[in-house]
Amino acid sequence: MNSIVFRFNRKTMVALICFMATLFFSSIALASTTHTINLTAETLPNGQFGYKMVSHDASNQNYPAEAVIPGPSLIVQQGDTVNISLTNNTGVPVGINIPGILEGAAEAAAGGGSQNYSFTANRTGTHPYYDEGSGLLGLFGALIVNAADGSVQSYVDGDGTITPTDVADLDKEYIMFMVGSTFWGAEIANGTQTPLWTNPVLAATLNEVVRFHVLSIEHDHTFHLHAHRWLDEVDPVNQGLAPHIIDVKILTGKADSHAFTVKAGTEVGAGMWHLHCHVVSHMESNMAARFRVDEPGAASGISVAGASPYGAILLSPNQNDPGLVTFEISDEPGSWFRSTRSDAIIDPAGPLGALNIKTRSLEVMAPGSSAHFIMSDTNAVHTITTLIWPSDADTENKHDIPFDQTKAYRGGGIVQLNTPGLYVFTCKIHPYMFGAIIVDDPNTQGLDLGEAIDLVTGIQGLPTTSDLATRLLRTFFVVTAQQNWQDYTSATPWHVAYPDVPVRLTGGAVLNLKTVLENRYGQDVVLPPLSAPTTAGVGEVWINTQFEKTASKTKPGTITVLDTANWTIKRKIALPSINMNHPHNMWTDRNQSTIFQTQWFDNKLTFINRADGQMIDNIQIGDSPSHVMTMPNNDDITVAINGENRVVTIPAGTTTPASSIATQMPGQVPANPHGHWITPEGKVVTPNINTSDTGFYDGSSGQILARPAAGGNFPHGPHPIAVGVGKDKVYTSNLLDHSIDVYDFDGNRLKTINLIADYDPISPTGPTTLTDKDGDGLVTAGVLPIQTPVDPTGRVVVTANTGGTITLIDTSIDKVVAMLPCDPGCHGVNFGAKDGGGYYAYVTSKFSNRLIVVDPDPNGDGDFSDAVVAGTISMADNSAATDDAVVSLAGMGGQGVLAIPNVYNGWVQNLPSEWQTGLTNAQKNAIP
Repeated sequence: MNSIVFRFNRKTMVALICFMATLFFSSIALASTTHTINLTAETLPNGQFGYKMVSHDASNQNYPAEAVIPGPSLIVQQGDTVNISLTNNTGVPVGINIPGILEGAAEAAAGGGSQNYSFTANRTGTHPYYDEGSGLLGLFGALIVNAADGSVQSYVDGDGTITPTDVADLDKEYIMFMVGSTFWGAEIANGTQTPLWTNPVLAATLNEVVRFHVLSIEHDHTFHLHAHRWLDEVDPVNQGLAPHIIDVKILTGKADSHAFTVKAGTEVGAGMWHLHCHVVSHMESNMAARFRVDEPGAASGISVAGASPYGAILLSPNQNDPGLVTFEISDEPGSWFRSTRSDAIIDPAGPLGALNIKTRSLEVMAPGSSAHFIMSDTNAVHTITTLIWPSDADTENKHDIPFDQTKAYRGGGIVQLNTPGLYVFTCKIHPYMFGAIIVDDPNTQGLDLGEAIDLVTGIQGLPTTSDLATRLLRTFFVVTAQQNWQDYTSATPWHVAYPDVPVRLTGGAVLNLKTVLENRYGQDVVLPPLSAPTTAGVGEVWINTQFEKTASKTKPGTITVLDTANWTIKRKIALPSINMNHPHNMWTDRNQSTIFQTQWFDNKLTFINRADGQMIDNIQIGDSPSHVMTMPNNDDITVAINGENRVVTIPAGTTTPASSIATQMPGQVPANPHGHWITPEGKVVTPNINTSDTGFYDGSSGQILARPAAGGNFPHGPHPIAVGVGKDKVYTSNLLDHSIDVYDFDGNRLKTINLIADYDPISPTGPTTLTDKDGDGLVTAGVLPIQTPVDPTGRVVVTANTGGTITLIDTSIDKVVAMLPCDPGCHGVNFGAKDGGGYYAYVTSKFSNRLIVVDPDPNGDGDFSDAVVAGTISMADNSAATDDAVVSLAGMGGQGVLAIPNVYNGWVQNLPSEWQTGLTNAQKNAIP
């Protein structure tokens, strides 16, 4: 290995003399410059934002004529005065922040407001400037403060020599922002700044001296450039006799930066070298660019720009260059994947007119353009995962399609889509989040949905004319548009708005999408009237109305408390003081006095006083906590951390986590447990969505006892999501496999119940789509099952199926014996005592505002085939006491549901006497 030599040349001596002069004769100041800069903030064609340079006095830079991402690089010298005037032409307030230099300054008002900023550039180095609220959407750029003597970072030559460098030696400079899971680049050469947009190919000629400015905002990143190494020390003054030579740099915190200089291809020669983020989930999300080093030649060193907001997307005048559609990942109900230009494309007065696409979660672009995702409006971790794609896309895009991440994370993603057809993305943690892209071939009639589609479960070649394909399309439009949800307080029929556009389907058929969906699934449906059960329940029912919005909060979600004695809403709990975010699931302590509430799109567990709805505590518990349940033997709290790989335990009577049960061994793929349950003897059973199995764990030691596989209807990706525990068996619902697995308490799989045995998904919708195909005398379908508890007696399983049905399984034969209607997004189920004996199953739906009360055994004869809907209750009754006024989506988003008192086996035995008073002897001893 060559020794490292520090060479003192004439340039170095001059720099040292200047430094000493500054040190000892500080009263003699170097001449400084005043920069007058006029910037605007603009909305780009894809809805993202960008800064635009209008003018920069005292600069010889040639800036782009349009607004760009990253914004114009502001190059000044140490000691210069900088005056910036910002005019805001976007629809949101924006400003400029520069950590350590300009912080907390006022913003410019939306729609033409302006703001002035001034500072002295005393700190050399590269600094990010950005808008506090919309930085992740494109409002960021680089402030480069060069040393007054022109010195920049030294580079490491091929023989190990460290060569001092100044600005005049640089052939090129690259600006590379690491934002979300995407690189945004620009190049500076010969005084001209050129945008390179997303994940570009940076190019230089062999042995050119180039300086990299690597910056980040919001998320942590690890920058790595192959085949090159550089000095860790950024300030030339610190690049002394014992430098640190690196090829990886960690950037952390809200904003960070690093600058370094390399000689292109030194020691390794010409070639194509990768540069990427070393965070695995970011790599999987395509956070990678390339550095191409060319042999000298006329066409050498020409960088290649990536996908641009100005390129080939719907309505763009530029259909020649690769375009970029961008989705914000959001906590906003329905718009979880929200196009950044959604305000324009759903506006009847906008560019699409009355033929708008009806949802904020659908985009259209040309082949070769890219889909970009940024987690800019969410408190949770997510994955960006393809749910549906054109059947031939995994051939043409075999490295990118299907698109997925090993673990949930914070960041984003980007993927180029070359094959025409329909692509639907979801989040594995929150699987009703949908974003869709139609890649449209401009040479065909109609929007291309593709000849056939593949699904993440392994279904391949599904015709786009099939019932399953069009049913999934209908589900997409219902889920992603709030106006398409069922409102039981409205007197008008339920109308689902579909895009009135021609689409190209199997065989090249061009049909009107609105007509197809309305003909197959109906329109203007009259909703049934609400009717309370004639027999009262016992106690209360707490419902997570997860999408309901209130006046003082920016995040959605309330708890609706139902009094089952008279079937009236007695309380709404929003907890505005903590901005409670997507309350998802609840449980109660042994005394029925404290409610434990998870916040699924956050990292919090909240403790609530049951009697008055007041918050007791709000603790950080882990990313995306989903379900909570107490241990029946000691009342310890267990919380499934859906975004991670564990179940957290909190000792009874405390609010401090004490230990965790790891759902996978260290170093393995995270299991991402969701809706767990606990056996009476204390085994914790988890549905592990990311590893496609059901986990059995010792609740005391945390030992993994068994990990049997889940599903079986389809080749892979069953997505086990919820567990129910009976007398001696465990039931796991598999969301995407449309099945329920049955295990014994040791984890041996006894059976897989196919919930779609009577359903024909392949043929176009018709009279034979749903018929008795298994010959059992019943016609049933449980599409997309979620919560699936076993009743306290262990005799019947009630499952909420997202497709809009409720199925009942007799556990003595483990077979579906009845099906009842439900609403879109049917989701939550829990059992509570019925007055005088028996039980009610309380069923919630995400995309309606009513609670369905099911009596699984109205005659008390143990025959569950005659189960009935005993009543329905509106969750939109806002006349009850509340801590924050409901302003929209009243009663919507029904998910977790909890009946009090808790009458399940293992818990009912520990009820205080005052809660046992209303129960029958049989209810107190459900399993003798």
